[in-house]
Amino acid sequence: MKKIVIALACAGLISGLAPVAAHAGELEEMKQALQKLQERITQLEARKEEPRPAPSSVPLLSGTAFGGNPSAVLYGKLDLFTEYNTGGNKGDRLAVDSGGLHGSRLGLKGGADIKEGLRAIYQLEAGLFATKGTLAQGGKLFGRQAYVGVESAAYGRLTAGRQYSPMFKSVIAHDAFDMGYGSPTTDGNVSTGGIRFDNSIIYATPTLAGLSASAMLALSGETGKRSDAVALAVNYVKGPLGLTAAYQRDDHNGTATAVVKNAFFGTSYQFSKTRLLAGLGRMETNNDNGITRTRREWMLGSQTQATATGQLLLAYAEGRTEDASPDDKGRVATVGWLESISAQSNVYGIVSAHKNAPGSALVPMGTSAYGRYAINPGDSAYGLALGYQYSF
Repeated sequence: MKKIVIALACAGLISGLAPVAAHAGELEEMKQALQKLQERITQLEARKEEPRPAPSSVPLLSGTAFGGNPSAVLYGKLDLFTEYNTGGNKGDRLAVDSGGLHGSRLGLKGGADIKEGLRAIYQLEAGLFATKGTLAQGGKLFGRQAYVGVESAAYGRLTAGRQYSPMFKSVIAHDAFDMGYGSPTTDGNVSTGGIRFDNSIIYATPTLAGLSASAMLALSGETGKRSDAVALAVNYVKGPLGLTAAYQRDDHNGTATAVVKNAFFGTSYQFSKTRLLAGLGRMETNNDNGITRTRREWMLGSQTQATATGQLLLAYAEGRTEDASPDDKGRVATVGWLESISAQSNVYGIVSAHKNAPGSALVPMGTSAYGRYAINPGDSAYGLALGYQYSF
């Protein structure tokens, strides 16, 4: 079609110019130009009909090049709260802080299929003090989590890096406040052992007939120095009933002067809209100076979906070191309300009361707050927290 249009246009041009051209030589030059134009059109038509090579079967930067079903998810949570404390002889406290009910964070996670039934996974998560714009966890870039591994529905999950201990996960699963403000595990009444371990390897089994387990080994990598930690947790879930048993031995990882051993047993039961929780813990500290301390702890709690958007949280706990002088028994009672105001936003209010023996100075505090209330041993401590969370 293009050939015909161009040819007709050129013919019309020549016929229009013919009366004007005074010399036959000029007309001959125009005919030669038209002939060259027709030859060029013929060449272009032939090239158009030539077969072209098929595109590559593996496009550049394709999902196949990186593994099947690749994913990368950027996520985060900002938790800011206002706190008022009273009861201590040193005075009251008013603060705005980050990490009340949950720690503020920014993370990236994802993975890709290695082959059918086997997937590579990773997660990088930074803790933040949102009110200050600084990093939490001692300033580590990815202080909350940083690991890589593989997982399979048939064989379980194997990961390596900076990770949460199975012991910690077992205790927190039975804490009604999830280590949030006023939680017995945040203030120290109930011990979790080391929360995260660097250079750790964790294997988690698949769930079989409601039974699952996870084991951790954390290595120091230091020549001539032993600084390792091991942990094991076993879980059983059948219908509304849940049971957990966990043990951890921390050989100078969490503290440079002692071997710390933690044991925990927990149970939960879902009754209508309420989940009942209970935990019993024991911590033994073997100091390098030969002194051994044993602490016994327990907690009770509940989480009730009281309304379509509101959750009522309750907790009570006690902890005491055997033969401590003076007595360091601590007691805590906490009531909280968590209200969902949108798919991404929550608000909460929490009231917490602490009663301390002469050797105890435990206070309510946020899960990863920057500051805390200062009291003298034996003082009571009361706290009110009002907070807002935004997740993305």
